[in-house]
Amino acid sequence: MQNLTEEKNKTDLWFDDFVASIRVDQLALETGVASDEQKHLYETLIDGNIQDMMDRAIKTAQQYYIQNMLVDYIHLLKGFEDAPFLKLAVSFHNSELLVWAEIEDDAEAVEGELIMAEAKINAKYHQHGFDMTTTIVEKCDMLSVPSHYNFLFGK
Repeated sequence: MQNLTEEKNKTDLWFDDFVASIRVDQLALETGVASDEQKHLYETLIDGNIQDMMDRAIKTAQQYYIQNMLVDYIHLLKGFEDAPFLKLAVSFHNSELLVWAEIEDDAEAVEGELIMAEAKINAKYHQHGFDMTTTIVEKCDMLSVPSHYNFLFGK
């Protein structure tokens, strides 16, 4: 019985906070101090524009998952000895994190570690519909990083 009471109190508090937050947003809209993003969100909700709601949800999910994938990937790379890449760059496409890594010639151990890092990221995020693809090139390949990538390391 105590658990039901505690759960009800928790639920009541959550709804109270949620409604209060909406009322604050309502006041911001009515007084003209709401951000453009707030205005757009509430216009979308009020108009019942399902397509726009879904587009916003997808964009929010993409930002959340790609950001977390990148943070996790960087943490995995911290375990590497003395940053063994010459260049490291990333790009994003829909639900995919793209990585471009240039390494020294014949650095098979580094290549294996990069592949394992990709596998760990994919094992964690694939279930949510997000994946990572790594392109690994060696210095002797003399390939430029594609222009749609952003450098994390090197140039």
